[in-house]
Amino acid sequence: MADAEVGLPRIGAYTVTRLLNHGPTSSIYLGKQRKKDIAIKVFQTPLFTLEAKEAFLLRAKQLKKLKDRQIVEIHDFGFVQNAGVGDNDEGDQGDCAYLVLQYVPGETLRQRIAPGQRIPADEVKRRLSPIASALHYAHVSTLLHGNLHPGNLVIDAHDNTLLTDFSFTLKGLPFPSEQESASVPYMAPEHLRDLPTSASDQYALAVMVYEWLCGQRPYPATEREHLLHQQTHDTLPSPRSLNSDISPAVEKVLVQALSFNPDERFQHTQAFADNYLRALMGLPLTPETKRVVATILTKPVAEIGLPHPIARKQDRDTFAKTPADHPTYEAQKTTFEDIAVPDSRASNGEAASLSNGKVLHSLPEKIVLLPTKEFLQPPIEEHDATQSTPTEHDVFDALPKASTAFNNSASRLSDTITKDLCQGGILSQSLPGYEERPAQVEMATLVARSLTQSIPSIIEAGTGTGKSLAYLVPIVRSGKVAIISTANKALQEQLFYKDIPFVQQHIKHFDAALVKGIGNYVCIDRLETERNGLQFYAKNRDFTRLVDITNDPDAKFNGDFETLGFQLPGDIRSKVCGDSDQCAWSKCNYFSDCYVREMREKAARAQVIVVNHTLLLLDAAMDGFLLPERDVIVLDEAHHLEEEATRSFTITISANSVSTLLAQRMLKDHTLLSLQDEANRTLMNTWDRLKLV
Repeated sequence: MADAEVGLPRIGAYTVTRLLNHGPTSSIYLGKQRKKDIAIKVFQTPLFTLEAKEAFLLRAKQLKKLKDRQIVEIHDFGFVQNAGVGDNDEGDQGDCAYLVLQYVPGETLRQRIAPGQRIPADEVKRRLSPIASALHYAHVSTLLHGNLHPGNLVIDAHDNTLLTDFSFTLKGLPFPSEQESASVPYMAPEHLRDLPTSASDQYALAVMVYEWLCGQRPYPATEREHLLHQQTHDTLPSPRSLNSDISPAVEKVLVQALSFNPDERFQHTQAFADNYLRALMGLPLTPETKRVVATILTKPVAEIGLPHPIARKQDRDTFAKTPADHPTYEAQKTTFEDIAVPDSRASNGEAASLSNGKVLHSLPEKIVLLPTKEFLQPPIEEHDATQSTPTEHDVFDALPKASTAFNNSASRLSDTITKDLCQGGILSQSLPGYEERPAQVEMATLVARSLTQSIPSIIEAGTGTGKSLAYLVPIVRSGKVAIISTANKALQEQLFYKDIPFVQQHIKHFDAALVKGIGNYVCIDRLETERNGLQFYAKNRDFTRLVDITNDPDAKFNGDFETLGFQLPGDIRSKVCGDSDQCAWSKCNYFSDCYVREMREKAARAQVIVVNHTLLLLDAAMDGFLLPERDVIVLDEAHHLEEEATRSFTITISANSVSTLLAQRMLKDHTLLSLQDEANRTLMNTWDRLKLV
């Protein structure tokens, strides 16, 4: 069965079933994605310049990362060719941006609550708490909403309140502020001056609470200058003067959240909601106002430049930090459920033809591609590795469009990699004796289709196919960020030290990183402890060589034991290797020189990150805090994944492992010696009793 239903209009790769709402600045359609309902919002203002399109892509990418059950999720985004009459001076009709959203059937709070209607204070709390929580989560992720009003609060079928429609008109973003006029009556004074902060969202939320409690907004103006004049010169009407059922404590909370000075409001939106609840319950308030102001993660247009690829993330600093360093960090990443291998539904010994055109051959080695759809289809490079940075015209042509019924990105990428791998292509021209492998070209074409359509693929390839090249070339040409997971460290190193340099040299240069578990790297803190401690290894020749290498500023040692150039005895290695249970991370005295930190930062900048299945599964168990963000995951030799998952998720406890935990430096430094002795005695007694079971 074909992907699209014949005759139905399409926006990008999505089938449109009907128009849901048509407004002066945007239209919302009901669409289908794999039999699932989606909402597609199309902005009617066309974008003509590269800077405007890049600003939209950057904001959309940031908002797509918000994963909270109270926020309507963004699934995808792109551009559709403008069919209107809004041409620029050169006759270009521009492109209209669109967002693919989670479809939430229901009504908005503007539709639910009639004008002038008053809501009981406890019912207001039911609406306030989830929205305040969602806003706080966005602010922790350094994202502002900037477009708050009752029309952007949706009530789903279970009477839950969801937040939607984050602003695309803030400073540095592509659309004029007039497009979001519905939010003007709820704007804070500093927002009206185009200087919004997280406190501005708190103010807008407080205006809505005031309106629900009192039946009217504190200031009736609906135009920017007039509203700012009222906020500056008029006294805020007391909520109790409009609704005597409001308690003095609730009024105090509401008035503080509506303070003219943003520094006098609550520390964050969650504190506003918490104090509102405390006021309802008659508990003492906690009106702290000290805050860290959140700024929007949108670069001014002049600073955006021409990144390559366009939607590539530049700010990945959080990758180098563990969850313990960010107790308030709530952003979600891919979990193990997200990387589950789909059922091929093909029996052994036969080929299965799938509805999307993929053919699965029952051959020994299995490759699984799992696109995470974190980015749009980036520009396709059709030049060799020696060519310069693409021109503005090249980047313009590469922006995703949906001017026809079928997106031609897949065919463009397929054509490019076919030219690379076929006889007469780049490889055959630069490598004497090169011979085309038809199976390799076919596999690379399937990989290209998977990348452009963001559909998982399972591909089995026989020995001699050249499977590494078959998935590396499409990934590199597409510009997508990929994590490639191999069955073990030996295959991991072969890919990184042999196959990847080959592609970098002959196809296109790109950044790659080899990522291993922390135990594969030298811990400088533990090394110095051994060197300055009991001097047990001080005169050992191998230990001395290791110390000399780590202290040599000209050495290119990256901390990986496998790159030392000599074999370190196991007893020494166990004393100086990284240990996640002992690691103090950013609190370590040697953090600035930490090999693991350097490895992670390099991985955060790379287009291709090479890991093994163990590390990939550990990342899933840690909710994505271990590995950087990616567009696609490639599971090389995926048939080993099940046994590796069983091993990785099996918890084994021994007396030695518990003793290691009790021996942690931070535990010893901050607990009484008598308590440590008691814990050790309890451990030995418990273990003796377990032996009798």
